[in-house]
Amino acid sequence: MGADVTIYCLQSVTDYYQFERLCHDLMALEGYSSIEPLGGFRDKGRDAIHISKSGQTTVFAYSVREDWRAKLAEDASKIKRHGHTCDQLVFITTADFTAGERDEAVSFVNNEFGWRLDLFGIERLRVLLDVTHPRVKGLHPQIFPPALLTLQPQSSTSKDHVFISSAPEDSVLAGWLAKRLVAEGYLVWYERLNLLGGEIYPESVNEAIRDHTFCVIALYSRASLVNPEVARQRALALSIGGDRNCDFFIPIDVDGVNLSQVDRVTSSLVFISFSNNWASGLQQLLRKLDSSGCPKPLYHGKTIVARSLVGKDVLSNQTETLLSNCLQVESLPQVIHRFKAAREVPGDLERIRFEWAYRQVDPVTFLSFHQPPSHVLEKNNLQPMGYEFWQNIESIDGILARNLVSELIRKSLIVKCHQRGLRFCADTGLHYFPWGLLNRGRFEFVRPNGSRSHINVTGQRKFWRPSGAQQYRYYLAPVFSVAQDLFGDFTVLVHIRIRLTDSSGQVLPKRTAISRRKHLCKGWWNKEWLDRLLAVCQYLADDDKILIGDRQDEQIIIRATPVSLSAPLGINEVALDRLSFDRSTLTEQEDGSEDDFAYQGDVQQ
Repeated sequence: MGADVTIYCLQSVTDYYQFERLCHDLMALEGYSSIEPLGGFRDKGRDAIHISKSGQTTVFAYSVREDWRAKLAEDASKIKRHGHTCDQLVFITTADFTAGERDEAVSFVNNEFGWRLDLFGIERLRVLLDVTHPRVKGLHPQIFPPALLTLQPQSSTSKDHVFISSAPEDSVLAGWLAKRLVAEGYLVWYERLNLLGGEIYPESVNEAIRDHTFCVIALYSRASLVNPEVARQRALALSIGGDRNCDFFIPIDVDGVNLSQVDRVTSSLVFISFSNNWASGLQQLLRKLDSSGCPKPLYHGKTIVARSLVGKDVLSNQTETLLSNCLQVESLPQVIHRFKAAREVPGDLERIRFEWAYRQVDPVTFLSFHQPPSHVLEKNNLQPMGYEFWQNIESIDGILARNLVSELIRKSLIVKCHQRGLRFCADTGLHYFPWGLLNRGRFEFVRPNGSRSHINVTGQRKFWRPSGAQQYRYYLAPVFSVAQDLFGDFTVLVHIRIRLTDSSGQVLPKRTAISRRKHLCKGWWNKEWLDRLLAVCQYLADDDKILIGDRQDEQIIIRATPVSLSAPLGINEVALDRLSFDRSTLTEQEDGSEDDFAYQGDVQQ
């Protein structure tokens, strides 16, 4: 029945264009990976060509006519008449022919034109479609209607998949490995990569491993060794491999596996190491799969992976403005002042750094853009000891001048924060908006399009627990770093962090803080983080500039508006939604890290 369905569909072809595409796909799988389709109504006898690395040219001609022998002669004559280079002719037809007719056609093409002929009739096509490349039929529903294919019994013994067994903690490596294998042409089952190449993760893992898997790639790591489900999959795969007496089980060393923690059978296997170099590990794995004869039915694997990363129609031809987290430094003092104390400064030095931005060179020497506040100057008996034009020298007191400038810019911003009322938390190392600084903890800001909005710089939330809801507080905390030669000589990079406490203001333990941060930020995406960045920058600014320093010749001027970039192509957000981008899953996997926010153009240094 299986052969009847395939032959019936081929004999019923009425759409020649779709038949051409079917033939192209089959030939690409049969070794002509660089086939170039040329078909159409004026193809001059050529439906496609292929030029091998050695320079041999193969011409392809396809036919759905019953008088296939006349069509073969016509196409061959056209190819010769138009002077096309041809070393081999591949002729594919839906007609049936005898062995004698096949031999006569091969002899005719060789004697008349001097070419080799590779002839595909309907029975040879059936073998390719039912046995060698059965998945191709699913790509051509116009020729093989799905309703008819359900009448065709599928082989229950096809073992053409690579199954990746890994713990969730190893998802980065496992996902990367799955995509690389698909790009190489392998059919891959990996739990966190559904629908890659049309492959849905099987409902029954046991059945998939036992009946449809060519080999199991097992990722061994500290996390996987204590994962019961991964251990069960490995035990099943090891058992099947032992029964088949083949390289069914391929162990991967993720992070330096301790062989004393695995069973005796596993410890005797040869592991492929990915612990130091993924690239070399991948090459070893590909050689292993190739030597074992693992099927590679996905001739368009690279396209599948590319589409899984980018998706279709997600790009727009409209120009899009991207906002970064970068602030340009517009003006800096020309000189760095040197101050010396009569004796070593006492222990309140840490408190001074929130009032005066300096670099301490030794116990009595300080460098700064600015004069110290008068009470700091008097209390510590600091005396000016000259200055340096930092732009003209390489180093000051043994410190690289440009690095010193970056440090002083960052410390000056911290001083600015404290001048505007922010406080320092010794437990977290963050400079944060304290409770009660702003009315209701709310600050109004202006978006780049001119619209006004507001954010809460502090707030209180409820976190549900089985024992009852718990209150916690959050406080926004800006963090600054300075990059050199990014958008000008110096650029300030602003990051927004979150400080978390209980309802009385006591800093939460790290483990508790992570869960509360996840609860708070799980709905914050590009827009929400960008709003908070804009609000913090505008809070520190006077109009559109952040001004640091009282004297004009000592003033640091930083633009409060983030650097914007213009992209020639935009992103179609509607198309992204159609691709079922699962934000909740991403939040569960990535939220809780210290730097998991991003917005368009975010620049890290």
